[in-house]
Amino acid sequence: MNILFISFDADPPYMGGTATVANILAKSFISRGHFCALGYMENSEHPSIFFSHKIKLVNGNRRNAEIFFQEHQFDIILDQLANITDFTFLLSLPLGNCKIISAYHSRPMFHYSMLETLLRIYSDSNNWLYKLYTLAKIPLIPLFRIKSRRKEEKVFKNINNSSDKILLLSGNFFRNWTGLISGTDSSKLVAIGNPLVFDNSLPIEDIELKEKLVIVIYSNPAKRAHLLLQIWKRIEVDARFNSWRFEFIGEGEGYSQILKLAKRNNLKRITFTGYQNTLPYYKRASIMMMTSKYEGWPMVLMEGQQMGVVPISYNSYESITDIITDGENGIIIPNNDMDCFVVKLKELMLNESKRKQMAIKAIHSSERFTLEKVTEKYLNLFTHLINEKKKIDFD
Repeated sequence: MNILFISFDADPPYMGGTATVANILAKSFISRGHFCALGYMENSEHPSIFFSHKIKLVNGNRRNAEIFFQEHQFDIILDQLANITDFTFLLSLPLGNCKIISAYHSRPMFHYSMLETLLRIYSDSNNWLYKLYTLAKIPLIPLFRIKSRRKEEKVFKNINNSSDKILLLSGNFFRNWTGLISGTDSSKLVAIGNPLVFDNSLPIEDIELKEKLVIVIYSNPAKRAHLLLQIWKRIEVDARFNSWRFEFIGEGEGYSQILKLAKRNNLKRITFTGYQNTLPYYKRASIMMMTSKYEGWPMVLMEGQQMGVVPISYNSYESITDIITDGENGIIIPNNDMDCFVVKLKELMLNESKRKQMAIKAIHSSERFTLEKVTEKYLNLFTHLINEKKKIDFD
């Protein structure tokens, strides 16, 4: 099969999870004898070296794109950036019998974060005129929400109308999608979770080397870091946990506010590492926390489980039950119930035997998402679509 990925023109780690998943899948497809190329919309400071065949999919590059498609005769387009794809341009190219699979890598929902964004801008700015200008926008939020909803609704409809299949990260998101776009053909919806990133899992015997360390991987404000700091503050004041530490890995929008909040709360046993290779932290950590407002398919949970880190997470996104079986390979907390979160976290920190048992189960359960198993799901989907097209043509 000839497969075109639509993704960022960059290799990991420069474009985060989307580029990582695209590269991992492409490498696996190529190893099985399939041809893979890359389509992208924007130039990058770190152009992909992995993809030797690639094309910029913009109207200004139309002639080159047409030649590229005619040359490679793609069977499948796996669009990893469906929410920003210009489908009018894409569908005008010589696609032939190519089938389009649009992947949506987040929780299908309308995003209303205007107030939080304005407050962050206000807090980070040192210019009082700009602060006042920012505050003046707050009364206009209802209008911004209407405009934002209409824009996002148009995006979802374009994806829905332009795709042969819509690929979501979890079957638990099907209801979200059909709720957003009325009249969706449910037969278009398919679900495949992301594959594991690391080549090997932590050896079971290395669980004995785990430290009394809790970690979080931060990337954006949706992680609700202020809740993490409130939880850790309640751990620090309990003398039973004086030997435990908290490491805050990563940066992103709102990071300066997090640093200020930690200082304001006089937190002592917390370390802010900034951007780092996460693997060494997973290998040392015993527990990882997640308090996200929403998630699509949180790769960090899978990465942590693969390395024997026991996750404890709010039940704030539908795909959580695909990854965590409560009480076995992690702990699921009712959303926004901080008292419960603290109680369960303390129980886990105090019970070393339970932590080790859950860590072992986490490693074993992560094997459900090996690259080999996820690759099989994708190739079965591709084959089904191609054969379906052939059957229609034959009929």
